[in-house]
Amino acid sequence: MVRIIIEPSQQHPTMGFAGEELVRHLQMLPIVFAEYPVVLGLDDKSEQAADRFSYSFTNAGGWITGATPRSILLGVYDYLRAIGFVFCRPGDGGTFVPQLSALEEIYRTVTEKVPALRHRGVCIEGADALENVLDFIDWLPKNGYNAFFLQFKQPNVFFERWYQHIFNPTLPCQSLTKEQMDGFTEQITQAITLRGLEDHRVGHGWTAEALGYANTGWHVEDDSLTPDVRQMVAQIHGKRQLFGGIPTNTNLCYANQAARQALIQQILAYARENPQVEYLHFWLADEPNNVCECEQCVQTTLSDQYVQILNELDRALTREGLSTKIVFLLYQELLYAPIKERLEHPERFCLMFAPISRTFEKSYPRQAIPAGIQPYVRNHFRLPQTVEENLAHYASWKACFAGDSFFYDYPLGRAHYGDFGYMKIAKVIYEDIHTLKNLGTNGYMSCQELRAMTPTAFPNFVMGQALFDLSLSYEDLKRTFFAAQYGEGYETVIEYLQQLSDLSDTDYVNGHGPRKQPEKKTQFHQIAETALAFLMDMDELHPHNPRFERQWELLKFHGRYCILLSYALGELCQGNQGAADQYFRELCEYMWEHELEYQPYLDVYRVIEVSTKYTGFSKL
Repeated sequence: MVRIIIEPSQQHPTMGFAGEELVRHLQMLPIVFAEYPVVLGLDDKSEQAADRFSYSFTNAGGWITGATPRSILLGVYDYLRAIGFVFCRPGDGGTFVPQLSALEEIYRTVTEKVPALRHRGVCIEGADALENVLDFIDWLPKNGYNAFFLQFKQPNVFFERWYQHIFNPTLPCQSLTKEQMDGFTEQITQAITLRGLEDHRVGHGWTAEALGYANTGWHVEDDSLTPDVRQMVAQIHGKRQLFGGIPTNTNLCYANQAARQALIQQILAYARENPQVEYLHFWLADEPNNVCECEQCVQTTLSDQYVQILNELDRALTREGLSTKIVFLLYQELLYAPIKERLEHPERFCLMFAPISRTFEKSYPRQAIPAGIQPYVRNHFRLPQTVEENLAHYASWKACFAGDSFFYDYPLGRAHYGDFGYMKIAKVIYEDIHTLKNLGTNGYMSCQELRAMTPTAFPNFVMGQALFDLSLSYEDLKRTFFAAQYGEGYETVIEYLQQLSDLSDTDYVNGHGPRKQPEKKTQFHQIAETALAFLMDMDELHPHNPRFERQWELLKFHGRYCILLSYALGELCQGNQGAADQYFRELCEYMWEHELEYQPYLDVYRVIEVSTKYTGFSKL
């Protein structure tokens, strides 16, 4: 029997959970434990490395110490990985259990380990059931992540997409009450708190909140503002109105003191009511080219106004005695650094660089390459077109802000749908993470669908492992993951998925470049041929072992998905819109038919949204 010992003075819910997790996993092993004590405790060292831990397991028992309760949980999972557990994906069946037979095989000692990067998190996107979110949060610390970001004050939009089955007419719409939505947020908060994860919140929606709209998503609203409130809206071409009818996408007139105070009071109230939120994100509108053109606003820049508001917010939080960290965003027009204004207390803030227009056909350079920045013209902004230009904007901000920072990136937000094997995107993630320290930043937050696991969860596995330990080689991670997912024959799966990735084009599917590119037809058809050949040979390839059967079944589903999507792309790139749409319709019908069967692994809503908004297929 494994017995957990925690001193009464150090009892903490996260440490208690860590002990439960250790016992639960060790009991999965085919080993008979006699009395085996394990001590969990906080060390007395400086907490500068908050996720630092140590452990030792010998014939006399085990111990794990750490700087914080979360670090002890991370130590538990690190130890379990060291003895052969592999946490391949969230949810049931996602953990590979090693077949150890002797007590000696669990003995391990780590004198001290500190994760490689400070910020290691994932941000919710896509369409999600509550179970998807809770399973993902549970999985995060198992692979070394330490943070989860729940967008908006209430993340209703992500649940609405799933429960209302937007883009799947074959499933019934299920509307959720406010009480149910509030309950979802509370359960998510409890899951984050139990694991001691850093809690990131909101980001989008503050401009909506300041105008009196609910901060719950990108919803179209009635533009029936009172005259005083309308004066708070950015003036564009002489008019003050909601941008595209969506408050979240609408900038304010930031020269208007009432607008600034409305923002600050909303943020202040949220910070006061949610002390568990360590990182509160304050972003402006989520669409470019709606920056106020009034006489006062045109005298300065949006970024200078942003810094002024951040300083006002800092002073308000200080008066309230609140230590909440404020995350500010380099995104769209805010990629341009302020000309005059500077943050008065940088220690309050964390810079978040969001290069949403970058390519994922290549990684960041190991060292920043000098690049020019296009001159800014108000309301004629275009996103940077290259990795180098994006990084030039980041460097210009770093020149005036030397505080904490992390990258907020999108490898599993859209571009991954263009990588049929997920091997290219996994390698780009791995290489990107290995550039972060050289680029002078402290970590990475992935803005992504939580159900990005078709064909595999390998990209997210690589992301967590690399952020946690930069010494791990890509090849070792690949062998560990695929052997745990597919058993005998895993090398063949790697080869197959790599072939698909080599033929893929993430930029084309993500809407970069012209839609008519006839030269791409051959490579898209080769994807279909590769998938078809693998499907025909699959029965001979896989081991028919119950431990791996689910993942092989997913490969079958994925193979047919690849064939239909690649044929659709082959027609699209030739300019044959009708034929492309017909294949795409067949793909949608195939996904609809199997959506409930493979719900945890593929976000059908997001596939369709990206395909029609960016790739170029007609709306259904």
